[in-house]
Amino acid sequence: MDKENSKNSKKSRRKRSGKRKLPIVLAAVAATIAVALVVLFFAPFFSINTISSEAFEHYSAEKIESYLEEYIGVNGFRAVLKNSSLRQSKSFFSMELVDAEEKIMFDCPYLENVCVKYVPGRTLSVTADERRPSFMTEYYDTYLLCDTHGIVLETFTKENVPEGMPLVKGISLSGYKLGRSISDGKNKNIDTAIRVCGLMSQLEIDGYIDIADVSDYNNIYLYCAPSLTVKIGGPEDMGVKLSLLKGVFDKGLNGESNGLLTVADGKQATFIKNGERED
Repeated sequence: MDKENSKNSKKSRRKRSGKRKLPIVLAAVAATIAVALVVLFFAPFFSINTISSEAFEHYSAEKIESYLEEYIGVNGFRAVLKNSSLRQSKSFFSMELVDAEEKIMFDCPYLENVCVKYVPGRTLSVTADERRPSFMTEYYDTYLLCDTHGIVLETFTKENVPEGMPLVKGISLSGYKLGRSISDGKNKNIDTAIRVCGLMSQLEIDGYIDIADVSDYNNIYLYCAPSLTVKIGGPEDMGVKLSLLKGVFDKGLNGESNGLLTVADGKQATFIKNGERED
């Protein structure tokens, strides 16, 4: 009996001792974390002193880096924390500066998928993809250069419109914004024009086309200067029809061919020379 009491007494003392040590251990862990956070967020060797950006076709590396000059001398981890919020899908651990990314994309419409990332050490790294111009369209006296998603990349006057881009006819715009799509998803003519021009860019036949007329949604025409007209028909099977057209172009037919080329059924291309066609 005395032995059992002695054992129970020892166990009780060990439990009390363990309970007394637990707060000490927790305090030590908390202190370690606090010191680590102070080092991360205030240590000078985590201050940004280098911005690294690739050069793009439409923007120099210096221009992109100029958007981030405010972060020079700022602690990298604090910069990331300042750019993070619960509203954003990217977390602190991605090391991305989301607000800086959005600012660059807003001012540089040719860029998408911009990533401004803090590389632990002293560097901000910038990467991005460039949008590919696909077609032109008109808004009053202004010519809009759009990409394969209808995003407005740049504007021109009639006197300085770039060559080599298809001009879309037959759509009516209520307005536009640089860096935003001309489509709101409610106008089938606009959506069809974007799709047609996007497929032409993908198939690399956009250089043959001068005008894409979508004014009649079910009777789309392409025009190749100086004298070739291409009848596409309705928007169904557009990829098939344009692939068929590419095959014809690859065989040598072009704007000098002087006639009407029909690919409306998506099965066979039919060419009729001007003057031979029946009314």
